Amino acid sequence: MHVVTRYRWVIVAMLALAGLLNYVDRQTLSLMAGTVQADLSIDDMGYATLVNAFLVAYTAGGVLSAFLVDRMGGRRAMMLFVGWWSLASAASGLAANLWQLAASRFAMGIAEAGGWVASPKLVREWFPAREHALAIGLYSAAAHVGAALSPIAITTLLLTVGWRWTFAVTGMLGAAWFVAWLLLYPAERRGGLPAPVTAQATAVREQGLGGWLAVMRTRGVWLVAAANSLTNPVWFFYLFWFPKYLTEERGLSVAEMGRTSWIVYAAAGFGSMLGGVISGELVRRGMRAKSARVATMAGIAVIAPIGALNTLDPAVPVSLALGAVVAACHTAWVTNQTALFVDLYPARHIGKAFGVNSLVTGLVTIGSTYLVGALVATITYRPMFLVIAIAYPLGVLAAWLAVRQPSMAEREAAA
Repeated sequence: MHVVTRYRWVIVAMLALAGLLNYVDRQTLSLMAGTVQADLSIDDMGYATLVNAFLVAYTAGGVLSAFLVDRMGGRRAMMLFVGWWSLASAASGLAANLWQLAASRFAMGIAEAGGWVASPKLVREWFPAREHALAIGLYSAAAHVGAALSPIAITTLLLTVGWRWTFAVTGMLGAAWFVAWLLLYPAERRGGLPAPVTAQATAVREQGLGGWLAVMRTRGVWLVAAANSLTNPVWFFYLFWFPKYLTEERGLSVAEMGRTSWIVYAAAGFGSMLGGVISGELVRRGMRAKSARVATMAGIAVIAPIGALNTLDPAVPVSLALGAVVAACHTAWVTNQTALFVDLYPARHIGKAFGVNSLVTGLVTIGSTYLVGALVATITYRPMFLVIAIAYPLGVLAAWLAVRQPSMAEREAAA
């Protein structure tokens, strides 16, 4: 058991590196948007099309990856997803027009969604309940470290080797992770936390469509998806549009944006860890895991609306600070929302729960992205900052309703 105890941290360290690369690859386009748009003659509505090519694929990928994770297992699925999105990211550097670039972003979106389905499944297999949020917080924090490093690293590469080679370099980093995963997590699994007997007994009869129907009949999956649908557009706004906001509306140069916007994404990494620590501490003090997640989310819902002050066009440092607060709140929220799924569903159903969640939230996020593109083209970025004032309070209400009845995992444990 001591080997398992040590080895599970190797697994989460590799998930953390994958999360870091996920966000570097995802953010590369937004940080080079102005240069790429000028080179390929793409306007803001065309840029919204690029963002949505990723988001449409991300939505479909969440459902597809649920099937793949169930069939292949977390180890092989994670290897597939990272290799896939790294090749797609590198291919973006070969694009000659809007539609070729959209195709590569679409391919990348499918695989990147899978990483966030396979990772919590691996956490469910390797970690006890009291450490679920901590493990999720660790790899989520690393993802946002990637987001924090990206403005400096990507803009430096852009100014040094150009946007095409920048895509190629980020793709090569994923190839290195692929090799390391093969070496550190071989096909012969070295052991893990045993599955509950009840889960082993019911696994056979709940394969395929029956398992999906069982998950979709639960209230929790729809309510947690509703909470995510309300808050997810806020994060994608900060990820895909905030760098453009800083250069186009606040007057920063690309280099200045690269030197300053990292603070927003560094705060996101801090929030991921803090969210896991807070709810983990509540669990250690005797609170039920699912209640600890919702309590932490409620605290976040009180703080996050401060981001709406950006509608007043404060000084740039204040605007960055407000963005940092929202980013930290959002990632603390996501850590607990992800842990909530892990708490509510047995390991064999986690992929299905995330698949349903991906479909619902993806459709909402796609719609919101086109809305942002239209608002930016005709008005300003300000209306999106107002959305922050209501998204999290409504989201926590949905999450609270999701835990008001026994979960699927609890019912199985009691059987």
